Amino acid sequence: MGVSLTTVAQMVKHYTATVGAAAYPSSVYKSKGAATINDFCKILFDEAVAEGVRAEVVYAQTMLETNYLRFGGDVKVGQCNFAGIGATGGVPGNSFKDVTTGLRAQVQHLKAYASTEPLNKACVDPRFDLVERGCAPTISGLTGKWAVSSAYGNSLKEILSSLLQTK
Repeated sequence: MGVSLTTVAQMVKHYTATVGAAAYPSSVYKSKGAATINDFCKILFDEAVAEGVRAEVVYAQTMLETNYLRFGGDVKVGQCNFAGIGATGGVPGNSFKDVTTGLRAQVQHLKAYASTEPLNKACVDPRFDLVERGCAPTISGLTGKWAVSSAYGNSLKEILSSLLQTK
């Protein structure tokens, strides 16, 4: 939770430098409200700020969970589920109607883990009430809670650090 230390431009530059602009699934997300990586990062930033969640954390989690929007696991690109909400070994998890709703659900889910403050926007996260509110106020606290991997928090921190070093 807190003030974001990144910008939309920094997220776009990091994404492009990491996987290339051509990796962005514009053919899918154009009809879901985010034709470009810039559109996507703008929505991500705005949704994070609206709930007081740091945008760089949302970005790092999105990139980790989706392999930089290339997916490849249980969750598919068209689900607009950028954090694996509801996905568990072979179960594809929740689907959202568009990029904004998917990112809003992710931000709200992160807020549920990080804070006991009420949501500022109407809840779209179908699993919000299943979270023990405030149980993971730090990135490291997500390890073993959001994902079972013992390296989850460190993986997020690596992406976050790389993002914040992007000029």
